[in-house]
Amino acid sequence: MTGHAARLLKATGALVALLAVVVGVPVLMAMLHLVPDRLPSLDEVGAVLTSRDNGQLAGLVLAAGVWVCWALFTAATVTEIVAFARARPVPALPGLGIFQQPAAALVAAVAVGFTVAPLVPGAPASSATAPPLPIAATSTVVPTPAQHGSAPVAAQTPAAYLMPDEHADPAATTTYQVQRRDTLWALAERYLGDPLRYPEIARLNPTAVGPDNEIFPGTVLVLPPDAVGLPPTGPAPNTAMTVEDVTVEPGDTLWDLTEEITGSGHNWRQAWELNRGRSQPGGATFTDPSLIRPGWTLSIPDPTSPATPAPSAPAPPVAEPAPPSAPAPSSVPSADPTTPGTNAPPPAAPGSATNTPTSSPTAAPNIVEPSPARPDETSRGSTSELPMIVFAAGGGLLLAGASLTALLRYRRRQFRQRRPGRTIGSTPPELLHVERTLQEVGSVGSADVTWLDHALRALVQSLARVDGARLPDVVAVCMTDDVLTLVLTEPASEAPEPWMVDPAGTRWSIRRDDPLTYDEQRRAYFFAPFPMLASVGYTAEGEHWLLDLERVATLSLSGDAERCLDLARFLAAELAHNTWSEMLQVTLVGFGKELAQINPDRLTYTDDVESAIAAFDGQQESVTEAMHIADVDVLSGRLRDVAGDAWAPRVLLIAPDVAKDSAGLERLLTVMKQQRARGAVALVLIDDPDHGDAARWQLTVDQAGMLSIPALGVELIAQQIPADEAAQLAEMLALAAVTDDRPIPPAHGDEPWDKHADACGSLRVDPAPSERRQPPAPAGADDVPVLGLADTSPWMTNSVLPLSAQAYLDRAATTEQDLEALAPATDARIRDQVEVADPALDADLANWADPSCPRPKLTLLGAVEVRAQGTLPERNPRRQFYTEIVAYLATRPGGVTSERYATAIWPNEPDVVGKTKVRQSISIVRAWLGTNPVTGADYLPSGVTAGGVGRYRIDDVLIDAELFRRLRVRGLARGVDGIADLRAALDLVTGQPFDLSTSRQRAPGGYSWLVEENSRLDHEYAAMIVDVAHTVATHHLAAGEPEFAAAAAHVALKAGSYEDVPLLDLVAACDAQDNRAEADAYVARILANHDAEVEEDLPPRTAEILFRRQWINRAS
Repeated sequence: MTGHAARLLKATGALVALLAVVVGVPVLMAMLHLVPDRLPSLDEVGAVLTSRDNGQLAGLVLAAGVWVCWALFTAATVTEIVAFARARPVPALPGLGIFQQPAAALVAAVAVGFTVAPLVPGAPASSATAPPLPIAATSTVVPTPAQHGSAPVAAQTPAAYLMPDEHADPAATTTYQVQRRDTLWALAERYLGDPLRYPEIARLNPTAVGPDNEIFPGTVLVLPPDAVGLPPTGPAPNTAMTVEDVTVEPGDTLWDLTEEITGSGHNWRQAWELNRGRSQPGGATFTDPSLIRPGWTLSIPDPTSPATPAPSAPAPPVAEPAPPSAPAPSSVPSADPTTPGTNAPPPAAPGSATNTPTSSPTAAPNIVEPSPARPDETSRGSTSELPMIVFAAGGGLLLAGASLTALLRYRRRQFRQRRPGRTIGSTPPELLHVERTLQEVGSVGSADVTWLDHALRALVQSLARVDGARLPDVVAVCMTDDVLTLVLTEPASEAPEPWMVDPAGTRWSIRRDDPLTYDEQRRAYFFAPFPMLASVGYTAEGEHWLLDLERVATLSLSGDAERCLDLARFLAAELAHNTWSEMLQVTLVGFGKELAQINPDRLTYTDDVESAIAAFDGQQESVTEAMHIADVDVLSGRLRDVAGDAWAPRVLLIAPDVAKDSAGLERLLTVMKQQRARGAVALVLIDDPDHGDAARWQLTVDQAGMLSIPALGVELIAQQIPADEAAQLAEMLALAAVTDDRPIPPAHGDEPWDKHADACGSLRVDPAPSERRQPPAPAGADDVPVLGLADTSPWMTNSVLPLSAQAYLDRAATTEQDLEALAPATDARIRDQVEVADPALDADLANWADPSCPRPKLTLLGAVEVRAQGTLPERNPRRQFYTEIVAYLATRPGGVTSERYATAIWPNEPDVVGKTKVRQSISIVRAWLGTNPVTGADYLPSGVTAGGVGRYRIDDVLIDAELFRRLRVRGLARGVDGIADLRAALDLVTGQPFDLSTSRQRAPGGYSWLVEENSRLDHEYAAMIVDVAHTVATHHLAAGEPEFAAAAAHVALKAGSYEDVPLLDLVAACDAQDNRAEADAYVARILANHDAEVEEDLPPRTAEILFRRQWINRAS
């Protein structure tokens, strides 16, 4: 059924429903003789209620209720029809929302269905007859991952919010952003003076107007140059219009005031944009164009005023492209649809040079005092923060999950290569939005990646235990939130538990909560069964489809060339890091060069098509020969580990036109088509009409991004990743794979003691440390002097580790570089400066441990938790959400503006600034934190009264991470007396920094603000815990106290460390206690973490310590 037919059918049903209620109810009531001929008097009503009921009272009450409901619904319907006809916002009828919503839906459905007239592209508009009214813009759609310039998809799929078409006539630079209920007919009538000119608008926007002339709220349309009376995108300082201030009188409406001053009520949108968010008397704010109150003052712009020499109809601003620094395309689909049921028009069309959110007066605080920008003030809000198409509208979940899994694996590797006193590499500012997106989307997708991987591995492990069992011949996989289904080419009625088989035997499925027989310890003994499964599309209902490229063997993508390339690029990006593949090689020919660095071990790029085809052909012949010699097929060979390396999968993707005249490709296609069994190879042809028909499966991707798979009988939203987003994703992951560490940045705070510390709390001293002097002979445990000032021994330094370097090298698992970085030399002057800068540290530590202390307490070095004197709302406490708010505000030492706060907590809502929930959340958190009993002030003051004017900041909050940093810098400054402070710091650690509950971690945008430029708190906290634990462990090992050293190392492991440092400390502690077996077990664990077989597989520091202490040979 076409989109037009479907809408017509829906409109017919909506019209029938409207008539049934508006007309049918009175007719039915008349037939039942329940139509009153007059209204009863009060005496008659009282008599009926007080007299004995003869059975008619219930009927009368029911009839009265029916009439009242009918009248209210009819009134709401008439209101909707009138507003639609006049193209005015629908007034909100108090208390009648329950009737307005269904009425609006039915009226919109009728308008959509009976006013559609598809415009054939390129057909001339006839002037003889008036074209039918184009379809109205509705706001009940969701965005697709459509690329810039794509058309909205059909009704059964989510529609895209699009920017102006890049191929539009360059002269037609007049633009308009579609509002709710707009139609092409109405726009032509309003701005071109003739509704019959609507085909001109459609032709100027071929990809922004749907097949049935659909337009969608938020779409920016290019209008003919002679369009007049357009609303401005915002007030400009040099505008050519005059503004008249008026005082609202009883009975006034925004339409009437605009009509009175400008001559046309259609200019109300200009007045709305000019006054939107304006503060009014009595603390009110103008937030609804349908609601103005007497006594308010509004500024009405008059575009026709001759007060200035400017033209009578000022041209609207031209949409500007994104700044050159933004890697994302200048036009990207909007992240969020217009909220259904909102009568206010959407924000103005994007056209300014910056996308930084603008504060409205409703978003307190509204005074922003200039101050030095923190990373969180500068790393968000740029044009690079536009939503990534690849992950829009629910697409790319598995790609996000696989990429996030790879990113975390690279981060662990970076930490293992990190040297004490330094931190790992960070994502550059221009790519931070990619990492944030991965953190947000990937936290959900990684669960699906794990589920799919474990389910397939468990299937292999189960079938391998059964003699004669065979793997099912899978050709596709369908995943939903709850069910994983394997689609088979041949029926197989017997499946191991917990798999369920459909009656036809062609569908094997499991539910997410079914227990799997997966054994991680046996994973390495079995090959991945279906390594070429790759996502191709998804549905609006949440189905995600994967094809087994190996089983299809030859696949042709045809249709829109750019869409086909984006889908092929997506296949390669997902194959680059998926966990259900092994020994996979993917070759991109003629396209995708930007993806090559995403994982060079799997992906390669070449423009030599003949060499690529020859190598692929050789692999295909090798597999065929192996099957013949071993007398097994590919799946059996993997299941039974027969000639296992022969089944290494290989995928070849060829761009359009590069193999146009390739005889080798034609021969390869012929051979592959003749071989019906799996060949451990897959060939994907992209928009190749010369060879596409020779492929086994032909998939079609249209301009709207809809993917048709005839062999499966499904239509999906095609997975897409444009070239620029692929380049950003590849670059971000490539940089994460680099193991070079870097210096720790300076402290982020502005407290007096911060100037003596770096971001991890290490002591910052002038670069003139005294050299460590060597003792005349190795010092034993009995030679350790009493802790005191360094001048008591000729071979001690003023340091928290005062002994000679050799004393620590002989007994601990450290290096000279570690000692210099973690235990800098100090003196009495530095010690006094640090202690004077932080005189309240001991009192704050006591308050932290005192449960009766009213000060707010925030735990970050473990499960994130807030302890406060107040309470949260009883019915909907949302503790995890408000805990994140406290964590965000408490870690902004200089405070944060309301705009930055709103966009950090709700990163997926571009219009969140100014919404009431921003202020409500602050109010709830303020009540939760309570008031300071000494000063009587709120711990979270109002933004306009806080010390940093115009910023939210939590006062007097105690944070375990900050206490840790303060203890560390004081301990290092105290020299030999400072080890107690370091031990106290370790006592504050309760788990992994920012350990989040699963639900909050997977919440949209949850803690994505941690990804900041030059300020990765989670990375910094992880590094400082390991460094302090190593310092304490080194001290105790040299002092002959290995049990205390082991306790310090275990704190680092409890904090989730992946590094070798605490494991090496444990090796030293066990060795000092003559526990050789446990020490060797830790050495083996280190080797396994690096998959090390030779010395060069280990980080240089790890290898140096293992060989110097002679632990490596003993363990092996």
